[in-house]
Amino acid sequence: MKRICAGILVFLTCFSANALNTSYRLSLRTGGILPDGKIEKFAPNRTLPIGAEFAVTFHPQWTALNDWNRAGIGTALSYWYLGDNQLLGHIIAPYVFLDIPLVKLPHFRLGIRPGIGIGFVTKTYQNTIPPDRLYLELGHANQSIGSVTNFHFPEALFLEFPLRNGWSILASAGWYHFSNGSTIQPNSGYNIVSGEIGVHYNPLYNNSPTHVWDKTNDHRTKQWELAFAFTGGARQVYYKDQQTFFASTIQAAAYWRAHNIFRLGGGCDIFYDGAYTQRKTLFIKTNLDVAQPADCWRMGFSVQPEFVFGDFTAGFHFGVYLYDPIKELEPMQDAQAQPNGRIKKGIFYPYDILKAGSAGYPDGWLYTQIVLRYHLPFHLFIQANMKAHLTKVEFVGIGLGTWF
Repeated sequence: MKRICAGILVFLTCFSANALNTSYRLSLRTGGILPDGKIEKFAPNRTLPIGAEFAVTFHPQWTALNDWNRAGIGTALSYWYLGDNQLLGHIIAPYVFLDIPLVKLPHFRLGIRPGIGIGFVTKTYQNTIPPDRLYLELGHANQSIGSVTNFHFPEALFLEFPLRNGWSILASAGWYHFSNGSTIQPNSGYNIVSGEIGVHYNPLYNNSPTHVWDKTNDHRTKQWELAFAFTGGARQVYYKDQQTFFASTIQAAAYWRAHNIFRLGGGCDIFYDGAYTQRKTLFIKTNLDVAQPADCWRMGFSVQPEFVFGDFTAGFHFGVYLYDPIKELEPMQDAQAQPNGRIKKGIFYPYDILKAGSAGYPDGWLYTQIVLRYHLPFHLFIQANMKAHLTKVEFVGIGLGTWF
């Protein structure tokens, strides 16, 4: 898999070298892993992570790129050394990104750089604990990553200062997330906050126009859209269980296309999670002794802002559960269980939002989703969604949908 991804990156780099206005970036970075409780337990003493990145950006004349202020699209290969703690290791991460300028002046450039890719880690729970204790205890093993291959979300804000002959110096600050979406436990993941400094070279710098936001024509095809989607996936709940459960999402939403690059929507989300069946388990998050088949279902309403890039959309959804029997099985401070073993809660109730979704803590009434869609002919689209409680991912699904 690593060789395949490296080959794809080399191909895209060579292809982009022949594209108009190709540029190159090399940078160094350092920062810190955000504490999540587990990091502090198994790796309390560690040096700051350091990294390096090489990226190639090109600017084809695509309408979708012009909508984003003549943005660039590129490929990057980043490397992270997570410090001298032997349980953390290294990360190699190929990804694709958008280079979106917000301000572009002769001697100053400000922009954002969102991306998505894959992160390969060298240290996981499985290779940092003796085989005779595997799945029996956490011990001093890596408690944050359960798989070699992980999703990677790099998001950065950058400044660039042109010098001469196409050369620039740049500085950026970003958030870099690595996790497998709870497909393999344990999986709290890494969240790295980092500062970066580097150089940028554009051989065709004279062809780069100086401008503020590009005011392109409004070519929206529809202002209102209705969408229906079904996705399915799998998740693990507890590393000792070694059990995988089916999880799925049904969505129905309406969207107002406010701009070529943005639409705002809202709709209903129905979730099925096979982990909440009555089963033998060591997981202590809920009182599964009184679980019922209906406990596998949840329903909520979400606000769904989405960014549009041609036939591709990326949404960040924020929802509230309206039907959630799981909350009655989860612990709550100063609350007593009823004779049936359940705790009665309203739609809104107090909980630790930063620990939501972790073992021993309730999921809470707020849920979030990252939703990616690519539109196909015949009013169909492919969808991938990642359901989470802030940075704690519950499951990942992929499926199909239709829109009108």
